[in-house]
Amino acid sequence: MSEIAKPANIGARAATGAALMVGARLVTRFIDLASMLVLTRILLPADFGLVAIAASLCALMESVLELPINQALLRLPVIERVHYDTAFTIGLIRGAVLMAILMASAVPAAHFYNDARLLPLICVLGLSPFMRGLVSPRMAAFQKQLSFWRDFAIELSGKSISFVLGTVIALLTHSYWAIALNTVMYSGAIMMQSYCFAPYRPRLSLRERHVFIDFAGWITMAQIVSALNWQFERLLLGKVVSRASLGLFATAGDITNIPFFALFGPMARPLLAAFSHLGDDKERLAASYQKASAAMATIGLPLLIGESLVADSTVRVVVGPAWSGAAPMVRWLALSLTPAVFTLATLPLLMAFGRTKTVLMRNLLEFFVKSPLVIIGVLWAGFSGVIAARFVSELAADIFGLFLVRGLIGLGVWRQILEWKFSVGASLFMVLAVEMLKWLLPPVDTFGHAAADLAACGIGGAVAYTGSLFMFWFMSGRPDGIERLVFDRGYRVLSAIRGKIIGIFRKPVTFPANRIVVDSVSQDSFQ
Repeated sequence: MSEIAKPANIGARAATGAALMVGARLVTRFIDLASMLVLTRILLPADFGLVAIAASLCALMESVLELPINQALLRLPVIERVHYDTAFTIGLIRGAVLMAILMASAVPAAHFYNDARLLPLICVLGLSPFMRGLVSPRMAAFQKQLSFWRDFAIELSGKSISFVLGTVIALLTHSYWAIALNTVMYSGAIMMQSYCFAPYRPRLSLRERHVFIDFAGWITMAQIVSALNWQFERLLLGKVVSRASLGLFATAGDITNIPFFALFGPMARPLLAAFSHLGDDKERLAASYQKASAAMATIGLPLLIGESLVADSTVRVVVGPAWSGAAPMVRWLALSLTPAVFTLATLPLLMAFGRTKTVLMRNLLEFFVKSPLVIIGVLWAGFSGVIAARFVSELAADIFGLFLVRGLIGLGVWRQILEWKFSVGASLFMVLAVEMLKWLLPPVDTFGHAAADLAACGIGGAVAYTGSLFMFWFMSGRPDGIERLVFDRGYRVLSAIRGKIIGIFRKPVTFPANRIVVDSVSQDSFQ
């Protein structure tokens, strides 16, 4: 069994695949939002803080044993049956070892945080990465062909199942277990459905282990450091602040991350596949990277800035007035992520070249900048210090990424920066428009006022951003990029609609039998 066909029109298929995965993730993030809306009205901030500690510890342990099985399969020119068998076997062994480590670490973690509830929580949450590791390896065959509709269907149905069951558990128990079981059920649904969409009968084999081990060395270390970057804050805060305060911070982070990870997390696989196919053509690769980077900034920058602008109304609408303490955190957490949107395409580019050691260097730079600043920030300024440390570390990694790309594909630093001029300029227009709207709207003191503020600022900001973005694009001579893609697609859709409307009016109008056909009336018809 092998998949050797190379997809035609790589750029278009990669864009379609990325759009499909982004659509899937957006829908699932909306389900996450609905789940958060329900759970935050049933459970307390302290419940979320407790689960945040256990989930962060599980994520950190998972990263220690993380193996880029899917990425290694995607980089193979031909995927054989033995590669799938080896991938499944490695995933099974990794999952079993991970479960054992988590169970062993549950007791000391419960003692360290002085909370016995963490022991069963960690053990149950450990099932989630175990099941994710057993997803059908044959999914990689379709991803390699830039076909992602199966991923879309799996993501959507899995999240829907976990939302329904998690909500039922929360209503019946009013317990923090609803949050944990929601996560576990989602992973279980993903695993089971993957075998329906990509049938595969598991066989145990380690014959091709070198394919994964050779690729895994540096990238595994990079993922460990990356997990430390993301989880270090919560684990530290869990020791020095109350569970309720940590719950506010964790919920604020979840709200902030919904649009960020919904849009950019799913893009990694299509971009990795596309960059891998273009690896031998540096000129096309540079152009493809530049478009991807500009597209991510064009989409991500206004979302994060907009989220910061409407933080108060977002928190009141999504999680309720009882969580109002999370609003300032959402405002600044969203802004702290803005540097990351500019070089998000760097990681799939490095992975396509197999530069896993460079990925580790980038993550280490971020960690060594961030960790001392987080410790100082917690002691000096609490949550504000943590957020400031995140912004500085993201900015340092961003600058490092610019020089990495220049050395890898010859794309100059200034040339990369200039690609973001439209999105930065349009974002400034958006800020002015939203601030004017907020000045005109009533204070956000009730649910109705918050919902009106969110709707008005969201629509007004989107119109201001989109209008100014296309204005800059037209003034610059309509260069190639995401603006042209949207414009051309929109023009084709409008043309098709116009053609159908004209066709309806030109269609012959017939009357019942023995009546005149109006379409071709002639003088003889009346004789």
